[in-house]
Amino acid sequence: MGQEIEDMEDESSEEVQAEDIVGEEEQSNPEVDIIENLKRERDENYDLLLRKQAEFENFRKRVVKEKEEERLSSQAAVIEKLLNIADSFEKGLDSLAQESEESTLETYRQGYGLMLKEFKLVLEKFDVTEIPGFGAWFDPNVHEAVVREVTTEHEEGKILEEYRKGYMIKDRLLRPAQVKVAAQPDSSLVDEEKLKESQK
Repeated sequence: MGQEIEDMEDESSEEVQAEDIVGEEEQSNPEVDIIENLKRERDENYDLLLRKQAEFENFRKRVVKEKEEERLSSQAAVIEKLLNIADSFEKGLDSLAQESEESTLETYRQGYGLMLKEFKLVLEKFDVTEIPGFGAWFDPNVHEAVVREVTTEHEEGKILEEYRKGYMIKDRLLRPAQVKVAAQPDSSLVDEEKLKESQK
């Protein structure tokens, strides 16, 4: 009987301990929930932070690109107006080259040459480049065909003469080059001419 009482006391103390453990687990659940909520909030905030950083970086890049575009547009507008001065220098230099070799004209020729050289150096500093003209192939993106000359002596699309130089600023067209382009005669017209010549 004493043994049974001791067993019953042991069982009741084990039940009390089990109830204490269950009670402790129930009491610690709110703390676990708070911790889990805090972890979830932390992860959400970190994800939000990463997104905002990416959005800000994209915004910053877009602003830099827009500023560069504005700067380039402003430069292009001013330089486009100045290109007429380069044209005038070149025309003056060409007309002086056609004159006789007088010493006074030679001085003017040298002066025009120096001014044109300085002007082209300034254009280079702003990344302005000339578009290839005479002898190059016609490109409708950068050339304006003022005249098409029908010829069999040159290949179709070859530039035969340049009336006005064209310029680019970086990868943007300032003004197209005005050119004369070689065009092949219509094949039916060529055949008719050959037929007429053979009948003579």
